[in-house]
Amino acid sequence: MPDLSAALPFVIALAAALVVVAVIVVAVRRHHRSPHMRAAADDAAAQAAEALLLLDDAVDDLDAAFEAADALDAPDAPTDLRRARTAARRDRDRGFVDVSALDDLATSPSRRRDQARRVAQALGAARERVHTLGDRLETWAAANRTPAALLAAARARRGEVVAAIGDPEPLLVVLRQRFDPADGADAERAAAAATAALSEADAALRDAQRDATPASLQRVVRALRSASRHGSAVENAHRFVLQAADNAGGEISAARDEIETALAMAAARPADGAASATGVLSEALRDLDLASASVSRRPGEAIATVARVREVRDVALGDAPNPRQRIEAARAALPGTLACARAAFIAAEARDDRPLIADRLRLERARRELAAARAATDATDALAHARAARRALLDEKS
Repeated sequence: MPDLSAALPFVIALAAALVVVAVIVVAVRRHHRSPHMRAAADDAAAQAAEALLLLDDAVDDLDAAFEAADALDAPDAPTDLRRARTAARRDRDRGFVDVSALDDLATSPSRRRDQARRVAQALGAARERVHTLGDRLETWAAANRTPAALLAAARARRGEVVAAIGDPEPLLVVLRQRFDPADGADAERAAAAATAALSEADAALRDAQRDATPASLQRVVRALRSASRHGSAVENAHRFVLQAADNAGGEISAARDEIETALAMAAARPADGAASATGVLSEALRDLDLASASVSRRPGEAIATVARVREVRDVALGDAPNPRQRIEAARAALPGTLACARAAFIAAEARDDRPLIADRLRLERARRELAAARAATDATDALAHARAARRALLDEKS
C-alpha cells in the first residue's frame, strides 16, 4: 500500500501530461485544418499556378526564339542548347502535372500549402533556366546567323504554312450550304483567326525587312504558328461535321433503341430507384427526338447529343447491366464520344494564343485523358477517359 500511495502522484502527473499532449495535438490539427490554413493553401496553389503560367509562356517564347534563329533542326545548332530546350519543355510538362495534383491532393491544408510552395519554387527556378537558355541562344545566333538569312527563312516558312493550310473558303462554303451556322461555328471562327494571324505575320515580316531583330523575327514565328494551328482547326471542324452527317442518323437510331432497352431495365428495378431513372431516361429519349428532327442540318450537334445521352443512360442504370452489356454499350458509345472530345479539344486548343492558366490546366487534363483513351485496350476504360476529356473541355467552354 505505501508503494501504491507513493506512485499515485506520478500516475496523476503522467495522466495530466497525456491530457495536455492530447489537447495540444488536437489544437495543432485544428489549426492545420482551419479556414485560415485552407485559405493559405489556396493562395499557395494560386501562386504555383501563376508560376506555371509564366513558365509556359517562357517556354513558348523559347520555342519561337529557336525557330526564329533557325536552330530547331539545323545541323550546326549546338547539342547542349537543344538538350536544354528539351529539358525546359519537360519541366513545363511536369509543372502541369504537379499543379493539377494540388487540387486532387487528399491531405491536410498545411501539407497542400507546403507542397504548393515547393512546386512554385521549382517552377520559378525552371523559368530562370529558360531565360538563361534564351540568352545563350541569342549569343549563338548572333555569331552564326545573319539577319538576311533569318529573314529568308521566315519568308520560306510563311510559304510553307500557306501551302499547308490552303484556302479555307471552299470548306466553309460546304458547311454554309449544307448545315446550320451552329455546326460551322468552330470552322468559321478558326478561319477568321487564321486569316488574322497571316495578316499579323505579313506585318511582322515587313517590320523585319526594315530591321531583322530577334524580336521582330520571333513575332513572325508566333503569328505563323497561330495561323497553322487555326488552319488545322478549320480542317478538323469541317471533317468532324461531314463525318457526323454520314453517321448521325444511324447513331440516333441506335441510341434510341438503347434508351428504350434501358427504360425496360429501369422499370424492373426496385421502386425507390426506378422512378428517378425512368424520368431521366425519358428526358434523354426526348432529347434524341429533338436531335433527330434537325439531324440533316445539325449533325455535329446530334452526335454530341447521342454522346451525352449515352452517358446519362449509363449513370441512370448504374450497375444494373451485366459486364457483357456494359462492354457492348461502351463499344457502341466510344467512337462518337471520342470524336466529339477530339473535335472539342482541337477547337479549344486553337481558341486563344495565351489563355488563362485555368483554361490551360483543363486543356492539359483533356490532353492526358485523350491520350489515355487512345492507349486503353478495354472499351469501358477508353470510354471513361474520353468522357473525362469531354467534361474537361465543356468546363473550359463554359
